[in-house]
Amino acid sequence: MDTPNSQERPVRNKSDASSSKRMVRSKVAMELHLLSTDVLRDIFSRLSLKQAVRMSVLSREWRRLGICHPDLVFTKDTLFGSDTATSTDLESMTAEFITRVDNVLRPLWSTSTTTTTTVDRFVIKFGLGRHQMHHIDRWINFCTASMAKHIGLDLRGRHRFEHPEYIVPLCKLSGPNGSCVKSLHMADVCLKPPPRFCGITNLKKLSLHRVSMDAGDLQCLLLSCARLESLSLDFCPLLSFTIHQQLCRLKYLSVRECAVGMIQLQAPNLTTFEFDDCLTQIVLNESSKLSEATFVFKSSSYNLCVDAFDYILTELPTSIPYVHKLLLHLVIGYQVQNFSKRNTTFINLWHLNLNIDITYDQLDADWVTGLVYLLELAPLLEELELHIECDRSSDAVPARIVKAAPGPLHRHLRSAHITGFCDLMGIAEVALYILGNATVLERMVVDPVVRMDYGYPYTGQFYCVSKAGSSLELAQPSFTEQELHDREFARKHFDREEFRHILTIL
Repeated sequence: MDTPNSQERPVRNKSDASSSKRMVRSKVAMELHLLSTDVLRDIFSRLSLKQAVRMSVLSREWRRLGICHPDLVFTKDTLFGSDTATSTDLESMTAEFITRVDNVLRPLWSTSTTTTTTVDRFVIKFGLGRHQMHHIDRWINFCTASMAKHIGLDLRGRHRFEHPEYIVPLCKLSGPNGSCVKSLHMADVCLKPPPRFCGITNLKKLSLHRVSMDAGDLQCLLLSCARLESLSLDFCPLLSFTIHQQLCRLKYLSVRECAVGMIQLQAPNLTTFEFDDCLTQIVLNESSKLSEATFVFKSSSYNLCVDAFDYILTELPTSIPYVHKLLLHLVIGYQVQNFSKRNTTFINLWHLNLNIDITYDQLDADWVTGLVYLLELAPLLEELELHIECDRSSDAVPARIVKAAPGPLHRHLRSAHITGFCDLMGIAEVALYILGNATVLERMVVDPVVRMDYGYPYTGQFYCVSKAGSSLELAQPSFTEQELHDREFARKHFDREEFRHILTIL
């Protein structure tokens, strides 16, 4: 028998391999046809979107039944991945993105009104605009018809001046069509509620990033969503954010870099408030359940705000009198003097976290007066964290006599934790003030290592001891030369018999 030559063997091997793959696919398809619809849905839910698309090719039954992956997340990564053949031309890539989304949804168009096609998450994240509104409208029609619970429409990525913004057809998300929608994330779109807008009935979470709308439209939207619990506004240009009617179920509110002129809400059940923006008037005095508030103040040009100290002392106790836990970012950029004092206090404040950025080596401790005033405004304070970042570019601080800063007694303060401790004027004075005036103090930790995140701050960057672990975990075996110097400075002034039972110097 003649044996095949070396040129014929690879051809036959490739043919055999191809035939073998077809047989495997056919066998898998036959076995899939034997499974019930519920089992097929469960298999789909355990796959990634890309895997589910590939598997659907094996079974006409899946396409006939309209079985759909529960998480339809269409992004550049999920549709293109590391596909090197994808065009780098924006117009071509946009067309290809639309084609690929349609290819996934096309088998489901005809069954999207039946109970077999249900979606948990439907997300479009790609640089699109009003020129593609026909396609986006069809996708929104599909996600509402398929009873999607969590909808995301993030159109960031395009040049904002090339294409007009897409106006979201909120009417398609309201009434019976949007009764299943529980969370909505929008970015780089325009919102204009239509006349007689009836709201998104069961919406609980709303996140808006760089969304064009006016204060009246925002108020209309919020008041028509009676079940709203969480609201995030990022980079949304608003002249004011004032709503006189109650948002009864709102629990979480975040406002970041919106340059809003005023915030005034009646949110009796609000528990968490995050503010990362310019100094503005804030009125949340009806939020008696506010458990945590975080503030990062910026100037009008979104730089660090160096004049927020007096605002904190005079405005915040009136704005949020019931807060339990307060996190503040302070910038000490020049000599701070003439602090104002008011009779209002933080009624329930028991935890205070200060991330202090000292942007120059100052030779006086005037800012300490403001800090003592702030502590005085929290008569029930139990826990204090001071996390300090100093600019040490200038010469060393001259030797001085360290004395405790003057101030009132604290009868509830039990713990204090200072990181970034150094010999700059005022820091040791504050520590001695706490050690001498906190009558029930149980523990103080002094750490020369800077724990604050360096760079442009925002509400998510706050350093907290509770999140970082215990002080033993924070200790490190080696120190820089400056940290060793600051450690010895702390020991020189704090290593006293009267403090040894409560003080730990790392």
